[in-house]
Amino acid sequence: MDIIYEIRRRHSVRKQSISAIAREMGLSRPAVRKHLNTVEEPRYGRVQPIAPKLGKFEVQLTQWLEEEVQLARPRRRSAHRLFEGLQEIGYGGAYDSVQRVVKRWKSRHHGP
Repeated sequence: MDIIYEIRRRHSVRKQSISAIAREMGLSRPAVRKHLNTVEEPRYGRVQPIAPKLGKFEVQLTQWLEEEVQLARPRRRSAHRLFEGLQEIGYGGAYDSVQRVVKRWKSRHHGP
């Protein structure tokens, strides 16, 4: 991270104050302090949310996926069509959860 390196260099080598660094670089003072105090550069790691709303519908979804493997490719439903089918039987969750399950199922049963 070039910004962190530059902040540290200005503070330790050029002996600039936190306020001066913040003003010149267009950052907030708390951001400059945070970067001076960190040991490692920050890393973003997305945590996959559990799908509690999909829980009881996941059995139905996997059953549909197993049935549709037998069909010709043009006749298969997309993840969005499966999502709409789940909504008809009472699913109130997000499409993203359905899409994740479909993607995981396809990668397990058909490879990349």
